[in-house]
Amino acid sequence: MTHDLRLDRLAKTYPNGTAALQELSAEIEAGAFVSLLGPSGCGKSTVLRLIAGLELPSRGSVEWPRGRAALGFIFQEPTLMAWASAAKNVALPLELGGVAEADAGQRARAALDKVGLAGFADALPRELSGGMRMRVSIARALAAEPAVLLMDEPFAALDELTRGKLNDDLLGLWTERRFTGIFVTHSVFEAVYLSQRILILSGRPGHLVADIRNPAPYPREAGYRTSPAFNATARDILSVLEDVST
Repeated sequence: MTHDLRLDRLAKTYPNGTAALQELSAEIEAGAFVSLLGPSGCGKSTVLRLIAGLELPSRGSVEWPRGRAALGFIFQEPTLMAWASAAKNVALPLELGGVAEADAGQRARAALDKVGLAGFADALPRELSGGMRMRVSIARALAAEPAVLLMDEPFAALDELTRGKLNDDLLGLWTERRFTGIFVTHSVFEAVYLSQRILILSGRPGHLVADIRNPAPYPREAGYRTSPAFNATARDILSVLEDVST
């Protein structure tokens, strides 16, 4: 089985002495959808930043057996440029990467269409709802066609209905593109609905305490959220979280 990346005994201690991660190891298969769960402050977001190269580990390494993959990163906040249209927000990173303006604009509009915003390409961020702004952020990440998509609690600030719809849309895009998805969340139920694997971290300093496989097939429709299989996987995760949170 090929792996997009291997986390080998990752550790991260910040200059103020805070130890965020300690001896965290995991292998993530190419094309998998994996969620990271754990208590607040356990280093989940730090793992994403280390994978992205936004921070360097204190010890250990992020290894790419098949060569470093193209990355996309969706942050908790959309971080859109207020003065630019939705299409320009999506296109600008492409242009900065050397894509011709016309081609970048075309790819941006195609990406917005994929996330259901075909009619809002010229809208400014202030004219969009919170869920729509997050869709723009997703489109911006996907327009570059990343092999690995890192997602740091992207739906945490949204209402449950919007969050559920975006979960469905994200799975649809993953099924189509088959990027490797690494998703940080505090929601057990969101992790179960989305993921093939759920990696559970201990309290700070975070290290891997459980790697739970979710055998439920895709596509996962609304009925899965109330199914016995869903509840069984959620109970397994909650049991582990209760142990690491005490």
